[in-house]
Parts: sequence; C-alpha cells; structure tokens
Amino acid sequence: MLLLRSPLIFVLLFTLPFASYSQTERNSSLANTDKLEQAQKLYEIADELYRTGDPDEAIEQSKKAIDACEEAGLLQGVANMLLNIGVLHRIKSEYPEALKYLYSSLENFSSLENIGGQAMALNQIGSIYRLQGNYPGALEHLLNSLSYFEQVDDTLGRASVLNNIGIVYFYQDDMPKALEYYTASLEFEELAGSEYGVSISYINIGEVHKKMGNYHEALDFFLKALVLAKKHEESDIDGDSVGILYNEIGSIYLELGDFDLSKTYLERALSIFQSLNNHQRLSECKIYLGKLAQKQNNDSRALSMFSQALEHAQSISATDLIADANQSLSELYERINMPVKAFDHFKKYITARDSLFDEDNMKRMVQTEMLYNFEKQMQVAKIEQAKHEVQMQEKADKQRVVRNLLLLVLALTFIAIAFVYSAYKNKKRSNIQLAIQQNEILEKNEELLQQQEEILSQRDEIESKNKILENSQRIIEAKNDRIISSIEYAQTIQQAILPNREQLNKFFPNHVVLFMPKDIVSGDFYWFSNVQDLLFAAVVDCTGHGVPGAFMSLIGNTMLNQIVNEWQTNNPAVILELMHKQIRRALKQDVNDSKGHISMDVCLVAIDLPKKKATFAGASRPIFIVRNGKVEKISGDPRSVGGYQREEKRYFTNHSIDLTENLSLYLTTDGYFDQMDGNFKKFGQRNFVDLLLKVEGDPSEKQQQTLLSALEQHQKEQDQIDDICILGLKL
Repeated sequence: MLLLRSPLIFVLLFTLPFASYSQTERNSSLANTDKLEQAQKLYEIADELYRTGDPDEAIEQSKKAIDACEEAGLLQGVANMLLNIGVLHRIKSEYPEALKYLYSSLENFSSLENIGGQAMALNQIGSIYRLQGNYPGALEHLLNSLSYFEQVDDTLGRASVLNNIGIVYFYQDDMPKALEYYTASLEFEELAGSEYGVSISYINIGEVHKKMGNYHEALDFFLKALVLAKKHEESDIDGDSVGILYNEIGSIYLELGDFDLSKTYLERALSIFQSLNNHQRLSECKIYLGKLAQKQNNDSRALSMFSQALEHAQSISATDLIADANQSLSELYERINMPVKAFDHFKKYITARDSLFDEDNMKRMVQTEMLYNFEKQMQVAKIEQAKHEVQMQEKADKQRVVRNLLLLVLALTFIAIAFVYSAYKNKKRSNIQLAIQQNEILEKNEELLQQQEEILSQRDEIESKNKILENSQRIIEAKNDRIISSIEYAQTIQQAILPNREQLNKFFPNHVVLFMPKDIVSGDFYWFSNVQDLLFAAVVDCTGHGVPGAFMSLIGNTMLNQIVNEWQTNNPAVILELMHKQIRRALKQDVNDSKGHISMDVCLVAIDLPKKKATFAGASRPIFIVRNGKVEKISGDPRSVGGYQREEKRYFTNHSIDLTENLSLYLTTDGYFDQMDGNFKKFGQRNFVDLLLKVEGDPSEKQQQTLLSALEQHQKEQDQIDDICILGLKL
C-alpha cells in the first residue's frame, strides 16, 4: 500500500481577503458587484471549500467559479479550478471524471504557457494512470511533469513526482529502481524542510523493505512516519496518511504472527477509510483483514473480506488490487475444497496480472525513461555550452579592463617620476628631512605590521575554536534529535500495551485514569484483564522513570499477562509472589547483587461481581476505598516485588473487600503524593484523601479535571519529579 503525493496546487490569483458567506449573503453580494468582483469572490469561496469543505460541495462551487472566471476573462482562474475539480474526483476514486478535468486543465495551462501548472496537471494524470494499472502511460506523464518542475526549480514538486515514479517501479516489482526514486524524493523533502513529505517517503521506503521481507526495518520506517503524519495531519489533503500507516503496521504484525496487534491496527485503518469512502484503501485494508481471518481459520470472514475488497477494486478499475483480491479468493476456495471457483478466480488473477506486467508495457516504460534521460543530457550539454561562452566573454572583458588599468598606471608613473625629479632639484634640503621622517615611519609601519600579524593569528585561532564549538553543537543537537525521536517511538509502543479504554468502559463506565509520564515514557503503568467471572486491575510503580522505567513497565506488563491470563492464577497474593520470583529470575538478582535495587511496587485487586466481593494485595502500595462519605485505606505488605530478599521466601497478604454497597476503589503510585511545591513541600496523602471525598460522586471527566487542577495549583512552576498514575473504579 503506497502513498502518492501531490504538491500544493493552489495559485493565489486574487488579493481580496476570503470571508465566509451564507447562500443568501452570497447572492445579495454578487448582485451588487461587477463581473470581475463576482469571479474573485466565487474563486475564493471555491478555493476555501477545496481545502476544508465537503468534496461534492467544493466541486459544485468550483464549476460556478469556472463560469464566472470565463466570463470575466480570468483564464488562470479557470485552469486552477479545473485542476482542483480533477483532484477532488481523484480523491473520490472517480478516475474517468478526474482525467477529463485534468486534461482540460493541462490544455488551459499550456495555452497560458504556465509551466508550473502543466507540471502539476501531468503529475495528477500520471498518478491516476498508475492507480488504473496503466504503467507506461503513468511513467510518460510523470517524467514530463518532472521535466517541467525542474525548469521552474520547484523542490517540493520534484519530490512529489519522484515519489510517484517510485510507486510505478514498485508495482512493476523493480525494487532497486523504486528505492532509488524514493530516496531521491526523500532528499528533496529534507532539503525543503517538509516533515509531512518526509513521512510519506518513510512510508514508501518502508513498503520496499516489507516487499523484500525486511519486516523489522519496514516497521521502523512506518513508526517514524506515524509520528510525523500525526504531527502534520492537517497537511494531508487526502486525509488517509494515518490510516495508511495503521494499515501497514497491521500488515507487518500479520507477517510477524502477532495477530492481536495486527487486528488492532487494521481495524483502526478500516474505520478511517470507511469515513473517507476511499475504495482503493478499503480494498487494500480488507485484503489484509481477509488474510488475518484466514490465518485464524475463520474462512467465512476471510471470504467476506476478500469479496468486498474485489468489489471496491472493480468499482475504481484498480487492476493491481483486482489481481490481489482474485489471487486471495482463488487460494481460499482451493483451501475449502471448491476447485471450480478457485480456478475461475485464478484465471481472473492471471488476466489482471498479465495486463500489469505486459512485455510491451515494459518496453514502452524503458523507452520513455531513455528518451527522457537523452533529452535531459542534451539540455545539460546546451546549458554547459552557454556557460562556457559566457565565461569566455567574461574572461575577455576582464583582460581588456586589466590592460587599460596597466596603461593608466604606467602613465601615472611617468608623471610621478617627472614631478619627483623636479621637486628633488628645488627642495633637496627638505627631502633629506623627509627621508629621515620616512625612515621613522617605516620603522613604525614594521611595528604595526608585526602587531597586525599577531592580531590576525589570534583571530584565526579564535575562528578555529568557534568552528570546533559549532561543529560540536551540531553533533550534540543531532544526537538529541535522534534520542528524542527514539523515545517518542517508544512512547507509541508503550501506549499500545496500556489497557483499551473501551474495555474499561464496558465494565466501569465511570472510571478515572490519570497517566502522566515525567519524561515522555513512564516507569508507572496501569493494567486490566477479564478472566472468566473475575476482573483484575493493577497500578504498578517500577524503579526509575523515562526509558529505564519504560523497559521495566514492559517487563511488568508481560509478567502480569502471563501469570493471570496464561497460567490462570486468580489469587492476588499468589500473583504477587509469582511476579516477585519472575522478576528476580529475569534480572538475575539471585546471582548479581548489582541489580538488587530494581523492583516494582504493585497495587492489585481482583473483583468478583457475581459474589459482590473484591480481594486486594499490595506490594508497598495501599488501596483507597471511598463509601458513605468516608475514605478507608488498606495498606499492602511493606515489601516490593523483585529487589532484595533477605527472608527465605516472600509472602503477600490478601484483604477482602465487601461490595454489597456502592463504593469506589482508587489504585495509585506515589508520584501524585510526592510532587513538590515551591517550598519543597509534598502534596501528601492527607490532601489526596480530602480530594477523593470531594470528587467521589462526580463523573469521570470532572474527577480527572479536579485531580489535574489540584496538582497544577500545588505544583505551580516546579518540575514534575516522578511519573504519576491513578486508576479509579466506581463499583
């Protein structure tokens, strides 16, 4: 699944400010203006709708703007509006209609001799031909577009076309050629400072690695692209970049065998594509969902997904997707022992595939690129010849100037000699005194020259040190950028393992989560699981924060899932004992005391709703119970899980909680209590208890806002000193 890219296609034709109009205001305003003003206003309205409005409304308004611009003689506006309508039809997957308007736009730009406009129209046409599987036609138009963008020195335009050419070679299975064009596109995006463009290049380079079986390298590029795509989501005119990345990440996890993560990301992508009604993306996503269902032995769902994917692909004549969907259906029917249907879809797959990889098409592509390269070489040769002629002319001009200067200097020299000789005769005595003064001046000049040399030497030394400092600073800044980028990727991974808020809402509609990492990623985390009739919830405080704490949080999360979900352990005290053993074994604390300080404080509760009973066990953490206007605190055992163990065996204690009355449970780490104010005074448990009595009956959003406001009022200008995690459950 590759992402095509379009350069910014808005041409600012008018200078009047844009304003929003109701339909009545528009008609009233237009009735009182001349043709030029009407055209200007209609153009501005259509342009704004193109960027922010509904595509159908934008198309309708753009057609009105075309009529007005034609009547007012604004031909540039007509060409721009035709281009906008073509792009909107492409976004709606209406390719024949899009080509009609794009070719009309190209014709108008050509008559206006607008090279930049021709380049944008050709880029869009080439992209649509690629989507339809017409690779020779796509390459021909894209190479022409690249030539025009090079003439106007449009960096982002060249990056866009190079990216789209790379997609053509990708779908022809020429991975080295595709990677060559993607890399060139990335270099231009970095040169222009376009982070959104860089994210698209990351997506397509990741797709090449995925195609070559380098799944981990591909995942790295997709995660880097996801950070940038979310940051610049408003720049995505198609609105599908984040969805594409979810789809790609889901497909990678499918290949790696992690079906749960694959399903999570693919369903996120499907939701985005459905909201856009993008048939191409829906077809690609449903093919992956069908393969996922097939690997999970859910053949009926796989058949449904593949069939829907084929319908989407056929609706937009996407030959490559039609081939993929038919191949998947053929393999599925063969697996469920329906050979007639399997053979029928196999024939359709072969027909579509052969049309994509037709030998004549390949020859036309090679000829097109060779012709483009030859014309480019001829153009470079002409430019070099012109440069050479200019240089020769400049050299001749310089020689003429030097000759004239030499003649002038010689003439002045002869005049000076005559004057000196005459003066020497008339003022011999005075000259002797002048000679003495001249000697003194020469001596002083020598002293000044020595001082100047010393100053220049010191200046050179200072400049050398400044360059060293500047280079060191650039190195440090680059390393900081890479470190922060890596931590942000780690944040994405950590957030992915936290409990799904929708699952918590299912059992606890009025729950509260306050999760505030100190340094992007957190050593605190919260955990939830539903096993048979029991609900398990925990809040865990790992040693350290930032990246070290985050690593420990991954270990803790994995162990809780293993002990509760896989081993079916439902006794909280036993869960903590097993967790203690597993941590010491994982960190080799039995044989290496250097890691003995690493541990986790855990607040764990198991809730049996049918029996209206809960069981709590704590490792250096209490639980707070609010009912009937009072707060009850149950302290856990004064021992952590993991870390030093001086006793022979570490045990933990269960505490029973009666759920026959309405109550709220609050599981916390110590980060909220320990936060300092300007006088280095902690917030404290007493203030926290008073706060629980204040918020206990409020809705979850209001509770969360009250907790945040109280913390901010206490903290003020002080930095956050530790990770903060609070989980409140209303029963």
